[in-house]
Amino acid sequence: MIRLFVGALLSAVVLFVWGFVFWAASGVTPRFLHPLPNEDEVKQALQKGDIGSGTYLIPYPAPGAMSGADPKREADFVSRSERGPVVEIIYRKEGLDPRNVQEYVAGFCHFLAASLLAGVLLVLAQPGLRRYPARVLFVMLAGVFATVTVGFSKPVWFHHPWPAALYEAAYVVIGWLLAGQVLGLVIRPPTGAAPAAPVSPPAAPPSP
Repeated sequence: MIRLFVGALLSAVVLFVWGFVFWAASGVTPRFLHPLPNEDEVKQALQKGDIGSGTYLIPYPAPGAMSGADPKREADFVSRSERGPVVEIIYRKEGLDPRNVQEYVAGFCHFLAASLLAGVLLVLAQPGLRRYPARVLFVMLAGVFATVTVGFSKPVWFHHPWPAALYEAAYVVIGWLLAGQVLGLVIRPPTGAAPAAPVSPPAAPPSP
């Protein structure tokens, strides 16, 4: 149990540092996050609309448009989607301070929780992961699994640009490769422990 918490704590530190390197120090984010040329006009339009914080879609499907229950609304939604533009807005009306220490604390706690979950999976899989490279690969594959199932659903279903999804996938996979090196080193089977013996099938009953 101590190894699990120590490994998760060190893993969270590694992920936190990697997040700073990727998002702040590497200069890679302008490759997939772009400034809006008319930022002030768009911001003023949003403020003028007096909408609350939330996630918004353009065009928005009216009730019955997606299920086919209302053919007229469905045809209208399809027409507006085909004409474009298609927009997803994540809107925070009240703004935020990017230097807020609480945000960094919350981010570290998020990394710690994720590292604890990865560590639990590693503990459960330990009997089959006696070699260090296998443990590292196991943790990295957990990051690959999360990327494929969650990250790639955004460009597939919500039409997010693929370049952004691929850069974020690289961030996640490399991060969990680094975290796996820490978790695999700390969370390991006891030294000298013999692998579990295979279970033999029960002997057949004697013939009469």
